[in-house]
Amino acid sequence: MSRIFATIGLALAAQSLSGQHQTATLTEPYVNGSIPYTVEMREVSLAPAILPNIHSVAAAEWQGQWILLGGRTNGLHGMTGMNAFDPLYENREVWVIDPESKQSWHKSLEDSPSSGLGQGLVDSLSAVNTQFYQENDKWIIVGGYGYKRSVADHVTYSTITLVDLPGLVNWVKEVAGSETSSAIDHIDQISDNYFQVTGGGLEKIGDEFQLIFGQNYSGRYRPFVDGLYTKQVRRFKIDTDDGFSIPEESKIATVPNEAFRRRDLNVLTILEREGISAFSEKALILSGVFTPDTGVWTAPVLVEASGVVEMDDPLAETTLRQGFQIYHCSKASLYDRVTGESHMLLFGGITVLERNLDTNSYVRDDQAPFTNQCSLVIRDANGLFTQYWLPTRFPDIRVNDRELRFGTNAEFFLSKDVPKLHPKVIDLASIRSPTVIGHIFGGLFSDAGNGGNTGASGRVFEVLIVPTNNAAALTISNGDSLKLEWESTGERFDLIEYSNDARSWQELTGSLSNASQLPVAEPEKAAFYRRLSTHATSP
Repeated sequence: MSRIFATIGLALAAQSLSGQHQTATLTEPYVNGSIPYTVEMREVSLAPAILPNIHSVAAAEWQGQWILLGGRTNGLHGMTGMNAFDPLYENREVWVIDPESKQSWHKSLEDSPSSGLGQGLVDSLSAVNTQFYQENDKWIIVGGYGYKRSVADHVTYSTITLVDLPGLVNWVKEVAGSETSSAIDHIDQISDNYFQVTGGGLEKIGDEFQLIFGQNYSGRYRPFVDGLYTKQVRRFKIDTDDGFSIPEESKIATVPNEAFRRRDLNVLTILEREGISAFSEKALILSGVFTPDTGVWTAPVLVEASGVVEMDDPLAETTLRQGFQIYHCSKASLYDRVTGESHMLLFGGITVLERNLDTNSYVRDDQAPFTNQCSLVIRDANGLFTQYWLPTRFPDIRVNDRELRFGTNAEFFLSKDVPKLHPKVIDLASIRSPTVIGHIFGGLFSDAGNGGNTGASGRVFEVLIVPTNNAAALTISNGDSLKLEWESTGERFDLIEYSNDARSWQELTGSLSNASQLPVAEPEKAAFYRRLSTHATSP
């Protein structure tokens, strides 16, 4: 597999991170904790499928297939002089990858006779660091940064694009010259300065989209020259009843806040329990760059419905001051219905803290090196954040005897059959045996923490969760019908786990529950249940 390298002086576009972070002190992740699973990672081959070397893409999934738009195919952007963000390395193809059948398809938006897209659309869809969100078969892509040929310069695009995923996938997979549609038939786009953002996040809470933080950068990239940070969350709704439009009255932005001067951050959907069996969505923002003094942001931020944005006091003793994995990396969100905890797995990327395995201590490097190490951020039912260092790391892959470091600007694709409570949130309590939860693809790689060679990755890494002893009591043999439900007695609320197989249930627990201990709505299940937690009021 050919790889394009770029030599850099410092990580993060040669911009030094030796300035002042949001907080002077950083929270060292815990090394030992009661995590109910281990995480394993291994490289897998999708041969004979041809895969691109690519990073910073817009990504979606359709029927188990991965869809990629935009992004770049060289290393860390080529950040110097007139070569910065050379348009030669912009990805102008749509890629469809089927990890199960090990097939891939790709088609150029620019050169395919059946594309139908004008140059402006092709340019905007070739942007890097767009914000994107998938809702069923619709894919929303906002902004991004790239070369606009009509002005012969680099811009942050002021576009929002609606993509019909089934139609676009079908167009890519059809034999060239025999297409039954054009790419333009499956793409609608609106231009509006409200969406002129790159390096932020896009989530949906209820019926509102939330365009989170990011910046507007004009012209070719120059080190140490900032773009215009939005410092806000921009809310909006999409109307598809009659075409594609953004109702003007739905565009409501929060007041800019200097604590939200952030880009290239990790944004994840998390859940909170509401009532007995309902969950509310929130968007969690972890870290990001840059403070006015070219440091990193350390305190997490939550975005809730109606644009409510909250950040714990950075100076409070209980606030997580994140220094581990502070830049956009591959990640996964899980929710534990038993404990009410949100689990955020962060894979590789760029960090300020890194664990020295020889001394078993943390080393701080304010130049922000690339890392192969991984961590877990847990938000408990009371909203308290804790970070754990994981022994999990990317496989030891070497070029010229130098270990490659992965994860930065990579994407995580959930496995098609992994149990979910939300399209972007894994149901952790339903994982009863070793389970492949997804795959990491693309991103940057580097052969050193700082000052090394970088390139765009075309490697695939499988992520496996293995329940540990802490979760053993929740694990029964394959084939059992296992359910997790809330039951109300009128005075209390009990989380019930039950199985229809009394024999394996007894072998697991050592005894059967006593039906007289707890009312159960369906008596035939009474012999095979147990209470996991009890709440005096609605959880």
